[in-house]
Amino acid sequence: MAEINARGCGLGWVRAIVAASSLLALAAQNSACNRRVDTGGWPDEPMRDASVMPPDPQIPDLLVVDLNSGGDLNPSADFGTPPDFATPPDFAMLPDFAMPPDFAMPPDFATPPDMAKPPDLSAPPDLASGGPITGGPCLSGTSGATALRVKWYDSGGRATVSYEVHGLPDKSRYKVGVYGYVIGFTPSYVDPFLGPGGVQLDGSSFIDIELSTAGVSSLSNVTLSLYGRSYSTGSSGSFNWITFTGGGSTATNYVSNTTPYRWYPADATLDIDPGDNKILMRIKAGPSSGALVVNRLELCMTGS
Repeated sequence: MAEINARGCGLGWVRAIVAASSLLALAAQNSACNRRVDTGGWPDEPMRDASVMPPDPQIPDLLVVDLNSGGDLNPSADFGTPPDFATPPDFAMLPDFAMPPDFAMPPDFATPPDMAKPPDLSAPPDLASGGPITGGPCLSGTSGATALRVKWYDSGGRATVSYEVHGLPDKSRYKVGVYGYVIGFTPSYVDPFLGPGGVQLDGSSFIDIELSTAGVSSLSNVTLSLYGRSYSTGSSGSFNWITFTGGGSTATNYVSNTTPYRWYPADATLDIDPGDNKILMRIKAGPSSGALVVNRLELCMTGS
């Protein structure tokens, strides 16, 4: 029993020593945990309510340093735009780069009066409507305006007249036909291979023109023109005309027998009267050949 008590006593001391050691270790640990380096802040305080602003932001070491104290971080000096980066007067628009008067539009480049449409480019009277004669310029190239122009075309070997222009003011009388001296005469369309072809005019046929110059008070020029050639392999030809007023003819061999066809004008001013509503003009072939191929016939007049 005494051994048991002695053994139990021994275990008690052991337990006491172990407990004391544990208490010392815990105290040392708590002392180490409570020790910290002083950073200049306030001492630790108990946990406050999270909705209340803690005092830490109010401590001096978290406040913004006075940057206006004259140090290097003075924003009014260090962070302002230095004079070197300001826009210098050198980059302003100098007077030398402004638009000088030399680059302005000089009067020399303005449209001069010389470039305006001169009166010389206006339509001359010869190319105008011709007063009361409204047929326009003559296809034959002669002066005046077209009073009458006809053309013959092929109708199965028969020459048929086609009226192209009638420019006289009185249109109650105008007719062109080819007639013969024999009964049953038919105008023939010939020469379709060496040229455009036309009506055959020889000793057995003639061309009659009926028209009126009523409304024309004066005539200063009348030109009768035929477009074709002499219908002969060996000689040139000519033509002549007659009216109630007079008549005339071209020179002998005036109309060539070669191709191509050409215009052959003749002056008939004295043979057509102004203000005449019963004009009749007859045209016939003349020497040397005595035969013509007429593709077109034109009367040009200058009147008022």
